[in-house]
Amino acid sequence: MSLTADPIALAVLLTNTVVGATLVFGAYSLKDRVLGWISWLGGAMVGGFVGWVVVPEVTTAPLGGGERLVLAGVSVLAGTILGRIFIPLAARFAVSIAAFLFATLAVLVLTAGESLLRRFYNPQATGIDAVAVDAALQSSLLSQPEFQQFLLVALLVGAVAGLLASRFYDLMITLSLLGLGAGLVAMTVPVWMAVAAGEPVAFVRQATLSNGTFAAVFVLGAAVQVVRHSDVELGEDGLFA
Repeated sequence: MSLTADPIALAVLLTNTVVGATLVFGAYSLKDRVLGWISWLGGAMVGGFVGWVVVPEVTTAPLGGGERLVLAGVSVLAGTILGRIFIPLAARFAVSIAAFLFATLAVLVLTAGESLLRRFYNPQATGIDAVAVDAALQSSLLSQPEFQQFLLVALLVGAVAGLLASRFYDLMITLSLLGLGAGLVAMTVPVWMAVAAGEPVAFVRQATLSNGTFAAVFVLGAAVQVVRHSDVELGEDGLFA
C-alpha cells in the first residue's frame, strides 16, 4: 500500500509533519497563539460539560431538550471567556510548581537518595512490596539533622527553580512547543523513509521516536529561534538577549 493509494494515510502523515515543522521553526512566535487556542478550547469544553451534564444533574426540575441546549450554549460561551482569562494564569502557575517539585525531588535524590533506598527499598522484592511503606511512614527522618539539612537545601533549590520558571515563562513555553514539534517530526521521519523505500505504510510500527533525530531537530529548532529572535531580551516578556 502506497500513500497515493491511501489518501487518509497521506493526509495524516502530512498533517503531523507540517504541524511538527511549524512548531519547530515558529515556537516562539506561536506560543501566545497556541496558548490562546488552548484557553479558548479548554474553557469551552469545561463550560459545555458543566452546562450539559453537571447543571442538569443538580437541578431539582428536569430540563427539556431545548432548555438544556440553550444552557449548554451559554455555558460554552461563559467557559470560553473564563478559560481565555484564567488558563494562561494557571499555566504560568503550573510551570512554576512543576519546576519547584522537579528541582526539589532531584536534589533530594542526589543528596539523600542512596541512604533512603538502603533503608526503605528491598531490591529482592517486586511491585509495592519492594518499598517498605510502613517503615517510611513510621521513620523519624524529619527529626534527623542531616536529613533536615538536605531537605532545606532541596526546598531552597526548588524555590529558586520555581521563581526562574516564572521569570522565564516564555522560554519554558517555547521549549515545550519546540519539544512537541521535534517529537512529531522525529516520529514522521521513519515513516517517510519507509515510503521512500516503497514499503507499506504502518504508523504503529514505523512511527517510532528516534532520540538522535529528535535531538537534531530540537537543536535545529533552537538555533532557528535564536537567529530569528536574537533581538528579544531574555526575561519575563522576552526570550533571548
